[in-house]
Amino acid sequence: MAAALAAHESGASVRLIEKQDRLGGTAAISGGVVWLPDHQQMADQGKADSPDAAKAYFQSLDHGEMDEAVLSAFVTEARQMHDFLTGIDALQLTMMPDYPDYYQDRPGAKAEGGRSLDNELFDFTSLGPWRNRVFQNGPPPRMMLRETPLGGSSGMVDPEKLQRRAEHDLRGWGQALVGRLLKACLDRGIEPLLSCGGYRLDVENGRVMGATVERDGRKEIMAARQAVILATGGFEWNEALKHAFLRGPLDAPA
Repeated sequence: MAAALAAHESGASVRLIEKQDRLGGTAAISGGVVWLPDHQQMADQGKADSPDAAKAYFQSLDHGEMDEAVLSAFVTEARQMHDFLTGIDALQLTMMPDYPDYYQDRPGAKAEGGRSLDNELFDFTSLGPWRNRVFQNGPPPRMMLRETPLGGSSGMVDPEKLQRRAEHDLRGWGQALVGRLLKACLDRGIEPLLSCGGYRLDVENGRVMGATVERDGRKEIMAARQAVILATGGFEWNEALKHAFLRGPLDAPA
């Protein structure tokens, strides 16, 4: 959805497809924390950071497997991305000042925190009929992560406040992240086409001309005037990667 919004704001006509019948995947049921180096909120609170420090942190962990050009783009453009999506109301994040990087002993790590940002609550009633088309796995979270022990708080929120949040369908965590991105898309006329999976890229004379997709048991060709952007998820379907990086069986999304 972020790529769709960037393309739209650059003047492109956008079509957004999703293979599942709901949006968000595991991001929607995650804590929704966004990890960004050298962003404006860090600077505003006097927390020093730099793209080079963030890059050093990643490279101390990646065993040489990350594409350096992609990594460099991420650490240098993170602030611009955050400012862009915030400016079009597709993100509303607040820094968790004392939430440290996971590997505090590595070069470039921020043991004092600052790079992790939490989502503000999002009003799901604003999505209209799309409010039930964001993936859930249980009751929606009515708290922000920074209100929990994981985020440095007590985890205690006034029951009346929680009740008001439930009545107005205010959601936090990954639900807020996905919901706000979806609202920004819908506001711009970008209505996701659900249950529509990519089948192959259509290439002609070395140029991607579109994609063949599967919908309602049939294949159809979607032409692209400028580009096709693929946004892939995790590796839950790759048994070798699961065996290498996850502990125990993968019985549920995490």
